Amino acid sequence: MPKKAGIEDSYGYDPETNTVRVGHHDLERLLLMFRSLVREQEPGSWEHMRDYDLSFERLADAVDAAAKAWQGSRWEGPDLRLRCTTTEAVYDWPDGAPYDGGTPVTWNVPGYGSHATSGDSRGLPTSLCGFTWSTEEGRPVSGLPDCRECLREVQLGAERPRGTW
Repeated sequence: MPKKAGIEDSYGYDPETNTVRVGHHDLERLLLMFRSLVREQEPGSWEHMRDYDLSFERLADAVDAAAKAWQGSRWEGPDLRLRCTTTEAVYDWPDGAPYDGGTPVTWNVPGYGSHATSGDSRGLPTSLCGFTWSTEEGRPVSGLPDCRECLREVQLGAERPRGTW
């Protein structure tokens, strides 16, 4: 972000885009603090993907991608060490998440992109991000979903089975 003439802002705030420049190290410390706060919550007190975890992870992704670009390499995806855990100790997980042993199915819903479901499509299909549609509106497709939240869940479930860090 270019620095404006006459503006001395040590944090790199740009009022036109409402952006702030944050260092990689500072963000990692913030994420680790978030992780410790999550572990201190009462069991089931945060509903998965409806609280702060997703916002923090998006920040981490942006910083990781920028760091890779700075080093001249390509970002290959999220660092799962900075992802929410798959334990039931804190989060209220959605029914039929891929960590329950099922294989997720990707549905394409015209106008709404593709989303992942648990594979059991009785009734209305509900994606891992909470989006619901009728079976007449979409169709199963191959490949990973377009939805960032659904993709995150599929990747998390594939890399770290429930109950692991």
